[in-house]
Amino acid sequence: MENIHCESIGAVVQEVTASVDAETYEATRSSVLKKIQKQLSLPGFRKGKVPFPFLQQRYPEEIQGEVRQTLVQKLLEQLKQEKHWDIAAVTKTDFTGNDDEQKMTVELEIAPDIQLPDYQHFPLEPENITISETEKNDFIERIRKQYATYEVVHRPIHPKDYVKLSYEGTVEGKPINEYPNVPPLWGKQTGTWEEADATDGLGIPEIVSGLDGLNVGDTKEITVHFPENFAAEALQKKQGTYRVSILEVREVKLPELNEEFLKKLQVKDVTELQSFAEKAIRRQKEQAYAVQQKHRITEFLVRSVSNDLPSTWIKTYTENVLQEMVNLLSSHGVTEQEREEQKAVLYEKAKAIAIDRIKLNLCFEKIYQKEQLKLENRDIEPVILQEAQARRIPPEKFVQKIRQDPALQNDIRTKAFQAKMINWLFQQLRPKANVS
Repeated sequence: MENIHCESIGAVVQEVTASVDAETYEATRSSVLKKIQKQLSLPGFRKGKVPFPFLQQRYPEEIQGEVRQTLVQKLLEQLKQEKHWDIAAVTKTDFTGNDDEQKMTVELEIAPDIQLPDYQHFPLEPENITISETEKNDFIERIRKQYATYEVVHRPIHPKDYVKLSYEGTVEGKPINEYPNVPPLWGKQTGTWEEADATDGLGIPEIVSGLDGLNVGDTKEITVHFPENFAAEALQKKQGTYRVSILEVREVKLPELNEEFLKKLQVKDVTELQSFAEKAIRRQKEQAYAVQQKHRITEFLVRSVSNDLPSTWIKTYTENVLQEMVNLLSSHGVTEQEREEQKAVLYEKAKAIAIDRIKLNLCFEKIYQKEQLKLENRDIEPVILQEAQARRIPPEKFVQKIRQDPALQNDIRTKAFQAKMINWLFQQLRPKANVS
């Protein structure tokens, strides 16, 4: 290409003009025709033997489009070599001129050249793990609950009883399940089980804590306060009234910590069971610590990027995040009409998430190159297993599907790359644990 002129029309946008002389244009067209001729098979002609004049007469627009696309690709390669640009997308192309000389104008977006923060010295919080006797006892009780029996009782409800109940709520005289985006749990229930006074369950807190003393057949009105971040925006910070009816009460009978039960757990005595509990709790706390610190690392990297981003990237990432949100909402029973009502809000949330993902990936890419890391099969295999489990597909069948789908291949590699980078950063920064 000759007479290349570049003009910045935005932080990441360049308008590039270049001249294409007749000789270059014709050489490119000849190359395109040969390529089409080699691939094309038409009635009356042997494959690879369709005459050029016939092709030009039958496919003039397709040939012109392919020639122009080839010329644009040549220009992009030249710009990458001479300008060292990382081209994100071509947003517009235009050709003008005559047979003697064509003028090509290309508008393109360039990936920003970010400056990495001092990630090597980012301070992680100390990993101080303490395990109390109460935590070990609670863990063991949860194990015992897995082997518990539940006996029907005819007495007032006690804490830790399992209660079958029905309920329906109203806010300002209107049934709660008629409000948009209300999670099923908070709508009308005709027969659900709750543990009385449970503090770590999924039930509505005021209902779970308001069951003590009630008997089968009793009905009680319970006031519920909706949190300010409640899924149904119309109910946030409002007060509702639920009419609760008791259908059945069962008392939990935990197994004794005797020789028979310990043998079932494959431990020789209570001391060994406590040791098992301590190790399991430690693993849980180590995992929670890792998740928390990885989140802090990603936030630090994202905040460090103040560059403008290519609009094409933002659009593509936003569409992908929006689809993820739609799939999640659908799996939670949110209807298409309800999603449509929240369309503007969902789009803005998806866009914000997309921008953070782009910034994080820019940081990851630069660290990856700087540290000369490599993505290996052992980094990809866990992601394939996780995705197969999430999609409920046998791993071997999922691998076959990946091989046939380039877009899925790219998605798997991207997820593996992100997992590798955040795990690598965490391990590099991790202080020595202070465990007690």
